[in-house]
Amino acid sequence: MTANTTSTATTNTEPTTREVIDRFWAAHSTGDRERLKAIISPDIQWTVVGRTVPLAKTYTGWQGFFDELLAALDASFQPGSLDMKRSGSYVDEKAGVGVIELFESAVTTDGKIFENHIVDVLQIKGGQIISGREYMDLAEVKEAFGF
Repeated sequence: MTANTTSTATTNTEPTTREVIDRFWAAHSTGDRERLKAIISPDIQWTVVGRTVPLAKTYTGWQGFFDELLAALDASFQPGSLDMKRSGSYVDEKAGVGVIELFESAVTTDGKIFENHIVDVLQIKGGQIISGREYMDLAEVKEAFGF
């Protein structure tokens, strides 16, 4: 007699840290806010590290990240001029940490060229980005934005 068995193993549907990082990059580099909201926690804490420009502070939640930080950047750049290129990434699956290195360039609304190397350190939990720390040359920010 053969027993009829059914597997009760469940499949983990939570994305890996690498998948979240790659989805973040795909959405962020194209400005797709709806796709970003699918992977960014509504309670995110995003910090632009530094203290010499008003942009350098911690942005809390979707309102801080989307309505303050990204909206301010959108308003500062000429439409269609923003270009972001990822130059590398690192993921520690066990720690739920991802690092993206990128080069960002744009033209400000008053015609200045903005170019900066940026490193984002992202903490992932439950398939979402719960925090980000962004490091960049704030002297370049100051020069381009006239702070």
